[in-house]
Amino acid sequence: MISKAMVFTAVGSPLELREYPVTPPEPGGIWVKVAMSTICGSDLHTTLGARPASVPIILGHEITGRVASLGKGVTTDTMGRPLKEGDRITWTIFASCGNCYFCKIKALPMKCVKLFKYGHETCAAAPHLNGGYAEYCYIIPGTFVFKVPDTVSDEEVTPANCGLATIMQAYDGIRIQPEDHIVIQGAGLLGIYAAAVAKDRGAGKVIVLDVVPERLETAKRFGADVVFNTKELSDSNIVSAVMDQTGGWGADLVLELAGTPKVLPAGLKMLRKGGQYCWQGNVFPGAKVEIDAYDIITRWLTIRGFHNYDALQLAEAIGFIERTKDKYPFKEMVSHKFPLVDLAKGLKVAEERKAVRAAICF
Repeated sequence: MISKAMVFTAVGSPLELREYPVTPPEPGGIWVKVAMSTICGSDLHTTLGARPASVPIILGHEITGRVASLGKGVTTDTMGRPLKEGDRITWTIFASCGNCYFCKIKALPMKCVKLFKYGHETCAAAPHLNGGYAEYCYIIPGTFVFKVPDTVSDEEVTPANCGLATIMQAYDGIRIQPEDHIVIQGAGLLGIYAAAVAKDRGAGKVIVLDVVPERLETAKRFGADVVFNTKELSDSNIVSAVMDQTGGWGADLVLELAGTPKVLPAGLKMLRKGGQYCWQGNVFPGAKVEIDAYDIITRWLTIRGFHNYDALQLAEAIGFIERTKDKYPFKEMVSHKFPLVDLAKGLKVAEERKAVRAAICF
């Protein structure tokens, strides 16, 4: 069997349509027939040259598909549910060894010393098909695999694989208290998910900031109480607006999900004394910013960075989608769909912020 794939080779070069063999799976491996793969911001970082990549590479890591063949020993998903050919599944962005210092001692499998990330590795060597922008994807041993409920559509669950699970990681790491005021910088996919989860976990006022009016309107449908277009405000005015909305105290928690370091100094100023700042958006090298350590120390501020997620957070993400899909219009997340050969068009739509998520569909 042969699988077509779109391959990225260099910044500025056209994507190449290539074919790779679908060989019998090794023990513990799984071949998946891809149904949908959505375009994440990190895919754009790679194609635009902001993030280094080992080329040639098949990008795409937010993936949903159906089991095509199971390797010896694979009988269940990570939750222990029976797994067979034809089952619809999604899986973690990474595979880990399970035995290293970070996996066993520090409970950080997403930082495994032998970490493998789908859509981030070169496709030069067999089995080649390790990204979502292909007809088939190979899941290697050490990956956490989850069956997708029949009640949840591909449009609802595919972007949750990375975006929502990443937000779950942040909220699990920085516990919010009932009625906490939360500011979300950036109303892309992560910011919209962050608003919905914050309200679900008992947040008080959820304030969302962005420069795209359409995204701010979407955030309102996903739990945002107040939105501000920061394109129309100076940093000092943004901080003042947040203070007004929080009784003059400041936010209990600010999440940076905009993916630009220039918003970080203002984010610090929005926090109350003892507040927490979560950094997740600037996932590319050179995202430098100058901050005042005195301010952090004297106001008892906490800064936490979170990158990717663990198996638990993907399970939480799928469960959240299933439980709240009638409350929040998750299907709207995927507004543009393209066939595999039109991946370049999808990337352009994503780059121009015309979609919360564009998808490649099969």
